[in-house]
Amino acid sequence: MTRSEHPGGDPEPERVTREAARTTSASTEAVDEALKTRAMDEAPVGITVADATRHDMPLIYANAAFERITGYPPSYAVGRNCRFLQGEATRDAPVDRMRAAIEEGTATTVELRNYRRDGELFWNEVTIAPLRDETGEIAYYVGFQQDVTARKHAERAAANRAARIERERLAQERLLERLDGVVADVTEAVARASSRAELREAVVESIANTYVGTWIGGYDPATETVLPEVAGGTTEPDVEDRAVAVDDPGDRTVDRVVAEAVDGRAVRLESLSSEGPEEAAAVAGVPLHFGEATYGAVAVYVQTEEFRDYERDVLAALGRAIAIGINALESQRTLRGDEVVEFRLEIGDHPLAAFGEALSRSLRYAGTVGDREERSFLFELDDGVDAETIRAAGRDSGVTVHAVFAAATETPVVELSVGESPLEELLREYSGELCGWSVEGGVAVATVEVGREALARSLANDALDRFENADLRSYRRRERRHETRREFVAEIESRLTDRQRAALLRAHTSGYFEWPHRTTGEELADSMGVSRSTFHQHLRAAYRKIATAIFDR
Repeated sequence: MTRSEHPGGDPEPERVTREAARTTSASTEAVDEALKTRAMDEAPVGITVADATRHDMPLIYANAAFERITGYPPSYAVGRNCRFLQGEATRDAPVDRMRAAIEEGTATTVELRNYRRDGELFWNEVTIAPLRDETGEIAYYVGFQQDVTARKHAERAAANRAARIERERLAQERLLERLDGVVADVTEAVARASSRAELREAVVESIANTYVGTWIGGYDPATETVLPEVAGGTTEPDVEDRAVAVDDPGDRTVDRVVAEAVDGRAVRLESLSSEGPEEAAAVAGVPLHFGEATYGAVAVYVQTEEFRDYERDVLAALGRAIAIGINALESQRTLRGDEVVEFRLEIGDHPLAAFGEALSRSLRYAGTVGDREERSFLFELDDGVDAETIRAAGRDSGVTVHAVFAAATETPVVELSVGESPLEELLREYSGELCGWSVEGGVAVATVEVGREALARSLANDALDRFENADLRSYRRRERRHETRREFVAEIESRLTDRQRAALLRAHTSGYFEWPHRTTGEELADSMGVSRSTFHQHLRAAYRKIATAIFDR
């Protein structure tokens, strides 16, 4: 039934419903407003609201997070433009972008260097957006602030790391280019060098073009020292005037590094103190070794205190290349017969040393006789002594005395042998040649020649190991003597039989050709274990061959 049908009806329910609706709407709006305010107050980011209708757009609201981020309470912030967060470190570009967005009525996000209330700088990521009224005009600007300092530091650290990696990459590329250049130069120098001196000069020049300075030195096994020979670039002023002792290098950093490199057969590096060149911060010791042979070392001065792993590898490869070059030159000269290694080995407990000590005499080597099952040696004594004393000394020292010539003279000659010795074995193993002996003061010194340096070093090292009281007195490389006389003698000796040479050598050494004779043909024949006539046959045959070599050339 409608109200027209009931004119006296009660209109109260409809009014109550409308009022209730209005009340509910107002309550809802109040709740919504309170909820929005609470949400803004408790938001984890800073929130501000600026009045866009007033001059200088002062803040009319700032939440608690804004205070936590900036240190400024709302009571301070409200009524002020937010530029109070800016300072000297704030850059103009992001501020200009915010100003342009406000003029255009658009939103934007920038990162600013802002200041907290206590003056501490921080990175502030600010987003601003316009709020419009019912007419569409901008009434407010809401701002959101977020402290991104940790992120910016991480980004900056990452950027710095990336930049550092890039710088290192470029530096490595440049270094590798230089190292490739020095490797190529040194390799070419090694390949083209025709002598050790030329190789040393070329190597030093190549390395000095890449590094601050360098020097190269050869190794002397007798004294166990490295002797600097050629220097280039910036080095110590006295580098070529001193020797580096491998076993006791002293306090010098350069000497110690070189000694450790040679002893350990590996590249060594150490920072330099004030003792080094001003331009150098560190020095590398690079050993030169091939197989068992050590040829010396190269010292390389650098400006940085650290070597990269690949740089160490390159220097090690350079050292091997130089050593291979030296070995190749040595092999070529050996094949041509241009050079030999001569060393003198002192053997304190050798039977010859005991023999000389028993006689209290010095012995001078006169030659080697090869007509027996074992080689025998001829020695001149520095003073006269009777034959029986000589033979007794031989028995006491383990030396076999085969003959004594001219015992009554001032320089008697004794032929003796010492049996098989470790030295004989080593000479056969390393193709060495025993060139002579000297015995003095109870010490025997053998002079040995070897065609290749690697073999010579191995022979010398093994001899030092096998003999208890042994020492290397001298060690040197020298030109092989291409003398006409030597070639002539070698040609004659190649024509003589062992017996003919033995008869000739005994006769010459014992004074048989002198007048009056210092010894007789009978004595010489007895020493050879043949008759006098057989001895003279051998001697005459030797005369004939010598005459033929002289006159039928």
